[in-house]
Amino acid sequence: MKTTMKNDDKEMSEIFSKLAASENLTQQEAQAAASKIFTALTNKEPNNLALLTAFFGALTIKKPYVEELIGTAKAMEETKTVSFHFKVDKPVVTAGGTGGDTLHTINITTPAIITAAAAGAYTAKSGSKSFSSKTGCIDVAEALGVNVHLSPNEVEKCVETIGTGIWASEGIYPWMHPLIELGSTSPTSQLLPLLYSLRLVIATALNPFSLKRQVRGVSEPFTELVAEVLGECGYERAFVVLGYGKTEKTRIDEFSTLGRNVVTELKINGDTETFDVYPEDIGVKKGKISEIVAKESHQNNAKAITQVLAGKDTSSRRDIILLNASSILTLSDVCQDLRDGYELAKQAIEDGRAFTKLKQLVQLTSGKQNNLNRLI
Repeated sequence: MKTTMKNDDKEMSEIFSKLAASENLTQQEAQAAASKIFTALTNKEPNNLALLTAFFGALTIKKPYVEELIGTAKAMEETKTVSFHFKVDKPVVTAGGTGGDTLHTINITTPAIITAAAAGAYTAKSGSKSFSSKTGCIDVAEALGVNVHLSPNEVEKCVETIGTGIWASEGIYPWMHPLIELGSTSPTSQLLPLLYSLRLVIATALNPFSLKRQVRGVSEPFTELVAEVLGECGYERAFVVLGYGKTEKTRIDEFSTLGRNVVTELKINGDTETFDVYPEDIGVKKGKISEIVAKESHQNNAKAITQVLAGKDTSSRRDIILLNASSILTLSDVCQDLRDGYELAKQAIEDGRAFTKLKQLVQLTSGKQNNLNRLI
């Protein structure tokens, strides 16, 4: 046992020496380091924060390399405790972002997956409580009345029955809850958001549903890197997007209606292509920042989402949700491109299907109907 510990310490020392010299790690080295960190987090070892910040701090400064992300993804996959099997006749698509936006927006992907499901896609969304934003996926879902604490079988039933599900997935990775706990304490809460490589690794490698298609938002110019890693990790199709505002000083980790979107598409044949998308290309008017910024509470953010899904809000909030729903619909093979997807998503809101889908999700998960009623 002591020999093993000494060997582990020597290996980690060599890894940190390479990172300090700005040298890229091999896939095997990154996997070994990540495995040790995940174990330390899971066991709440005294050195877990030091290991985490040293490794991901060094990667952030150096900038992560594709083999490092693949190695870390493999280490993360080995910790997963559950496998999902959705019995549906279309691809199931997920969506999410890395966080780290320069602009704190309302939660976009949660209503986008509900809208996309209402328009004919199969979607699944995993998440946790807020880590860097004002309202995380799970915060807003619970405020809407959705029960996010389901068993894997119940999640499968949701997707198979109504086409969508939202799940608090931290339990599937035993190190995730300890990480969230670390991130909620001061001064760690101020430190961890600075480790962009940690965001990037989690966003790239986290795949609780074992899906093959996703829309992944980033808030730094890593679209090509992430798309390449997703392909190496078994994804068959993906959009990796960095959304901008009027200038590149404003960045969000979703499709943006404020300005240019840099998109790297992972295609079914394994190739990647990077291109720009502007709101005007989709037939969408440019959005207003004041209409998409986050509200001050989970309840108010949920209310804003409810107004959109119920067809009562036709502002920039609706447009940015529709644009992101269209990307999900495109990856779902429901439509050919983002413009068609936008129109399908718009119809789903206007004819009431999107709000009906939300009500079905609350009901099927045995959620809190009163929460939704209060928002209405």
